[in-house]
Amino acid sequence: MTIRGDASRTDIDGAHGWMTAAQVADALGVKRATVYAYVSRGILHRRMALDGRTSLFDRQQVEDLRRGGRGAKTGELRTVLATAITRVAGRSLVVRGHDLVRLVESGSGFEAVADLIWQADNTDSWRAAFADESETMFAATPAMPVLDRLRIAVATAAAADPLRDDLSEAVVRRTAPRLVRAMVHSMPVVDGSSVAASGPPTSRPPVTVARSLWPRLTAQAPDGPRLRALDVALALLADHGLATSTFAVRVAASVRAGPYAAVGAGLGALDGPFHGAASGGVHRSLATVAAGGDATADLADRGPSTSSIPGFGHTVYRSEDPRFGALLAAVERAWSGDPRRVVLDDYRRAIGTRTESAPNVDLALGYLTWMAEMNPEAGEAIFAVSRCAGWLGHAMEEYRERPLRLRPRGHYVGPLPLDEPGGR
Repeated sequence: MTIRGDASRTDIDGAHGWMTAAQVADALGVKRATVYAYVSRGILHRRMALDGRTSLFDRQQVEDLRRGGRGAKTGELRTVLATAITRVAGRSLVVRGHDLVRLVESGSGFEAVADLIWQADNTDSWRAAFADESETMFAATPAMPVLDRLRIAVATAAAADPLRDDLSEAVVRRTAPRLVRAMVHSMPVVDGSSVAASGPPTSRPPVTVARSLWPRLTAQAPDGPRLRALDVALALLADHGLATSTFAVRVAASVRAGPYAAVGAGLGALDGPFHGAASGGVHRSLATVAAGGDATADLADRGPSTSSIPGFGHTVYRSEDPRFGALLAAVERAWSGDPRRVVLDDYRRAIGTRTESAPNVDLALGYLTWMAEMNPEAGEAIFAVSRCAGWLGHAMEEYRERPLRLRPRGHYVGPLPLDEPGGR
């Protein structure tokens, strides 16, 4: 499925409230010429109104720039980059002019969302990339961490691609499905599961990323609703603006690292507990609750902070993460008669005594991996495979910018030489 066209400008402008150059200048306390200088430097992004003459600016981006210039904490890096891919603001997530949650709820899957991000029609490329489902890219020990597998797979695929350093969008778009496949096929099939399709070729369901990934994560039978739940997770996680790993990808792309190396930079930024691996904590907590344990026991050492409670709170959304409800609904449909569904309610009630923060998408992702009897680290694999779509979209966008533009200036706070004033 390929998504074509853009959402109505009138709908977006009316709902979000775009600003004119004069309004931006007034909000930032600068001259209009400075506003357009921000545009030329990539600090602000503008679009044309329907009259073809008036420049419009994203109100949220302007507000971020205003706050970033005045309120940054010591040691905190804040920057604003223009992007035409994703807007993360308020209670919505917009990708290429489409509300992502509504798009997914209407039936779009991961491949369609990825092609939307890449502005491509990769129908044939997806089909060709996943034609052979029997292959695992390389032998590895079962205990090898998920991200290590993915990094090896990306490096191996790069070594075999004679066009690995070609940064043209046409080549990167064709490369993208194969790179996703390499990540999926880095994981071996789970014991008791199978990727083999039964029946004659003409009656077999089309191979999708979700269908290929499922038996590499769990031995549970992959019926339609369960595959759809995984597909919904992949589609909803495909991009989320300039998250940490995406910014790492753009930094790599700004020095003209190829797409494989740029994705490798994104994987490096995921290697920690606060980004792509957050759903693992939810999974383990649900298992604790199901076994009759205390879901808050492992939170005792967190002190008064609730920002790192698995599945709750978000650095952007002030209310509930819009992706949470969509993924939760897909999981509830997939396991509609499963008595384990009450465990999530028990977990939410227990955590409610520790935080007023709203649920985020990691809560629904951890719920999915637990209900599907996957490994707790499966959410990290789902996140990385999915976010590869966004990473490649942002890499292509950065390739159009001036090289080496993402070079922060350091403020030295170390000791000075003895011969300088203040030195000791």
